[in-house]
Amino acid sequence: MTRTPTSRVRPAAPVLALSVIVAMLAGPAATPAQAPHYAAGHDTLRYTVLNPFRLYWLHGDDTIGPEQRELSVESHVWSGPPERPRVTIRNQLLDVSRRLQHHVYALEPNGRVRTVDGGAPQASQSVDLELQLPAAPLRAGTTWTDTVRAEGTDAAGPDLYQVVRTYDVRRMLDTLGVHGAADVEAHGTVHYHFGFLVDSAARKIAWLDVAGADTERYLFDTQAGRLIGRRWAMHLVGRGVAPDAPDTVPAGLESVEVVSLSDTPLTRFLLEPLPGADTSLTFEVSNRSIILLHTTSRTKTKISASLARNDGLVGVASVDVNASSITGYHATWTDSTSLRTQAVIVRPGSLLLVRHGQPDTSVAIPAGASWGIADYAMNELLTPVLLALPRDGAPHPVAIFRPYTAHWDTGTARVRTRGDFIAVALQLSNEPNPETMVFTKDGDFLFGDNADSMDSRRVPSDARRIGHLQAALAAVGR
Repeated sequence: MTRTPTSRVRPAAPVLALSVIVAMLAGPAATPAQAPHYAAGHDTLRYTVLNPFRLYWLHGDDTIGPEQRELSVESHVWSGPPERPRVTIRNQLLDVSRRLQHHVYALEPNGRVRTVDGGAPQASQSVDLELQLPAAPLRAGTTWTDTVRAEGTDAAGPDLYQVVRTYDVRRMLDTLGVHGAADVEAHGTVHYHFGFLVDSAARKIAWLDVAGADTERYLFDTQAGRLIGRRWAMHLVGRGVAPDAPDTVPAGLESVEVVSLSDTPLTRFLLEPLPGADTSLTFEVSNRSIILLHTTSRTKTKISASLARNDGLVGVASVDVNASSITGYHATWTDSTSLRTQAVIVRPGSLLLVRHGQPDTSVAIPAGASWGIADYAMNELLTPVLLALPRDGAPHPVAIFRPYTAHWDTGTARVRTRGDFIAVALQLSNEPNPETMVFTKDGDFLFGDNADSMDSRRVPSDARRIGHLQAALAAVGR
């Protein structure tokens, strides 16, 4: 997969995931007698990848460059003959960018990358993909040295990635259902030169040329021929040019990463694409930073919505629709560590909230109000209810059930037609100001203006819907 400037070096973390730590504490295992190699299994391997990092530049007493944290999930599908294995990797970044990378790696049996997507490996790609296996059998005390080097060209010119490591098999383990897992430690040095485009219009480029020590730990399944876990850490120092300054100054890269084999329902859920082609962003007005990503899918009988946050939280929810009535609700949420499922069963006069691991809860539907089901930041799920209200500008009572917190918000909605668009002012009793929403007549939620203490707005992210929004805002006088 192509690495971005913030995740190209996959350096080492101080600890592995809990399952890998347990594995490394297990007892000794029998030693395999043959040289290890990667095998093309018929199953799909899934991994979680956690990478806290920092790119920084030193200007006098100031350090430029914030600490960052990337969380992603990967699927690895192996194929090909034993002498020429191939692995297709799909990496999903779990932030508001939802960057998805898909690449095919052709390998040597020992894990060395021969080609990426059919071409020669470049320094800007994950050429340091797998544990580089030796020609000798893996047994406690086995040592070897290996070099990975790739060159290429990026925005700043020639780039380079080179690492020289010495490996040592600390012990063999029987653990996690694996017979003959090698616990491998590695030490080495990394030299990394790369640049990236900061401002395409101004041709502003930042770059670093850094080097330093690399410490790594691997857990390799010698019987199945696959990586169970990897952790590495490095602090590279050198020189570079910062994104906001023209001078060459001292610079560095701190990065840690933990890669752990994971085939849990949580990992499978995170690898699933978000529903729908309509994509929107919520940004904080004060600093123009994007805080939420939304996708929406609409049919006559169902509306599905998702949101993703930079901290890895992901929610996917849907309402079943009969004309303007909500007939059911389902949702799955994760904070990247646990999975929660919710369902709402609609009954005469009440809703039954069903949550995994909790007692079912029955709640009465408020009398005399049009009602819908939607958690915060998912107002597109209210579309059938809001667009069915009289478009006379008068306040009409509404009630919104929030499944995540299991409570009702009540208030009023004022609806008006403005040209080809519909404007809604939603005033909830627990908010000081109304929330403005703009829809197309066919139910596309184009705009939302948050009513709470954080001044934020939701807008489309594609050119077609941005054009619709501009026309809508002109029609409603904003």
